[in-house]
Amino acid sequence: MRWHGVLGRIGALALMASLDSHPVRSAPALDLQRDGALAIAGRSLRCGSVRNVLDPRLPNLGLAAPGVVVFNPRLLSRQSDTVRLFVFHHECGHHHVGGSEIGADCWAVKQGVQGGWLDSRGLGEVCRSFGNAPPTPTHPSAASRCASLRVCFANAAAAQAGRTKVLAARATTGPRRESAAPRLISGPTLLRDGLRRSLQ
Repeated sequence: MRWHGVLGRIGALALMASLDSHPVRSAPALDLQRDGALAIAGRSLRCGSVRNVLDPRLPNLGLAAPGVVVFNPRLLSRQSDTVRLFVFHHECGHHHVGGSEIGADCWAVKQGVQGGWLDSRGLGEVCRSFGNAPPTPTHPSAASRCASLRVCFANAAAAQAGRTKVLAARATTGPRRESAAPRLISGPTLLRDGLRRSLQ
């Protein structure tokens, strides 16, 4: 009887193990949706009228070209959600600020702070994703980019805190009302009787 109970438990464990052996599929790191939006970290992203493209042969995380932003899903799947969001916004930023890498970085940081997906910890993840890259003809060094990112983040966070403070003040005082017309305290006084002659 004891062996029967032990064998029953082993059988139950084997059944549970076989059920666990099928991996649960999670959502892809990024997914191109039917409407052309790019899904990253539960967000549906578009860069205005610019087309999103996924290309696993791209030798880097992403690039911007006229009318298009291209991303390597294989390389981006190795990054955190924050880095993926940053890369998307950085490449989109080129369509707003031009070819400046620092400008596109700063644009992405502002979007991240305003969108609530970038905090100081996430900024560290972005900087680590640059590694120790030296300067190239197209990109500043990782150290230069990170120094610039920190300044942009501080400015964006301060601006966001100011907006939050204004919204909080409005919430406690209610909507701002236009000042009412002045109240008449006494009526007009008649200075003289008579008709006014019209000028002809």
